[in-house]
Amino acid sequence: MEESNNHTQSEISNLKEALSDIEEKYKVLSETVFEGVFITEKGYCIEANQVGCDMIGYSQEEVLGMFAADLAVPEHRELALERIANPLDTPFEIDVVRKDNTLFHAQIQSKKHTFEGRDARIVVVWDISDYKKSVKELVESENKYCAVVENAGDGIIIGDADGNMLEINSGFEAITGFSKNELLNKHISSIFAPESLEEKPLRFDLLDVGQSIIFERNILGKNGERIPIEMNSKKPSGKNYLAIIRDLRERKKAREDLERKNEELRIAKNKAEESDMLKSSFLANMSHEIRTPMNGIIGFAELLKMLELTSEQREDYLNVILSSGQQLLNIINDVLEFSKIETGQIVVESVVFDISSMLKEIISFFKPVAERRNNTLTLNTTKCNMAILSGDPSKIQQILTNLINNSLKFTESGNVEVGIITDSAEIIFYVKDTGIGIPKQYMNTIFDRFTQAQHDGINKQKGTGLGLSICKKLVHLMNGTIWAESEVGEGSTFYFAIPFTGI
Repeated sequence: MEESNNHTQSEISNLKEALSDIEEKYKVLSETVFEGVFITEKGYCIEANQVGCDMIGYSQEEVLGMFAADLAVPEHRELALERIANPLDTPFEIDVVRKDNTLFHAQIQSKKHTFEGRDARIVVVWDISDYKKSVKELVESENKYCAVVENAGDGIIIGDADGNMLEINSGFEAITGFSKNELLNKHISSIFAPESLEEKPLRFDLLDVGQSIIFERNILGKNGERIPIEMNSKKPSGKNYLAIIRDLRERKKAREDLERKNEELRIAKNKAEESDMLKSSFLANMSHEIRTPMNGIIGFAELLKMLELTSEQREDYLNVILSSGQQLLNIINDVLEFSKIETGQIVVESVVFDISSMLKEIISFFKPVAERRNNTLTLNTTKCNMAILSGDPSKIQQILTNLINNSLKFTESGNVEVGIITDSAEIIFYVKDTGIGIPKQYMNTIFDRFTQAQHDGINKQKGTGLGLSICKKLVHLMNGTIWAESEVGEGSTFYFAIPFTGI
């Protein structure tokens, strides 16, 4: 009996040692892990390691008997109660309130366990606040990156090490008209016009050694348009290329507009300088033109005072005075007419008039002038099929007077023909002469103001240089056109056409 008791005592002693050894191992295990470990029964804590206590800020004595759901924030309490009532092995996340009322985000996982003969659960708690913060920051960073990339005005292409396009932004879609699906996984060379790559090939070799490359090239839009772009390429990592594409169409258009405006300003400046020179030349010419007849008038008027003049001398002097006065009047009339035209004081009338009678009157007026230079002045109305027109006879007469006067001035011992053609939608007048003609270099400027065509070896003709300019402006006021044809030594023909106006 005594021997049996000794054996029992020995077994009990061995069991205690084994249990103590197990408890020591549990304590070592639970205190050396980095997670909080709790043993709960129906949601109440019956054991906790030090890490878990430190995690929630309570001592081990305070933790024992604590209801787990009381540690959850109010909005997560229902989830905690649900997991206590219906425990699962899958992890879940809640926000936990520490003793000092600070919060941390916890991931919790539990397993069923028999502890000291009781049905319990081993609950492991991880503080994942830093992880969640990092994830949130990463998501925010990615969102910012996506927002910047997608809202960038420039096109952005990300390619792999072989140059295949892995990502493009909406900016590049807007520039080219292509969608992402149409371009992804295609080689970047496919977006360029062939001649653009021949002139400026892709330089992956330079990008691979860390260089950034900026080139202007033409890319192809979806509609086949060649789009000028500036491309800034680099290789930010060993696996990917980055290209930023800037649309240069607006910049090039602005540059072209600027160049065009600069050209217009240059032309306007040249015209202003030319006009200023012409005006200076005109004023100098006018002072001379006015002085000549004025000297004739004053000089011969003084001679008329002489008492010993014969009647023939007196008549000659009077004729010179009259001729000089007429010349002066013509100069003044030209200047006044041009000034009225320039200031918009000329009004175009529309009245019924006899075109044949007007032309005959003009011919009769210039007959004596033509005869003084041994010229024949004729009228050709064979192509005129009407006698009465509606228009502004005074303007037509003034234009014809200037043209006939010019032809007679530059023609000697020749012919001057005045004609009219009415067999079209326009009435065409012409004055044709066999005079000296106009050199080709003056043909584009003969209708400009203050301009007179000159010939080598021929003296400058008297006049203001306004006659043909006045003709041009009067014709334009009547919505017509005026032009000339000429050959040096063979003569000139001046035409002007005005819209037909019936009665």
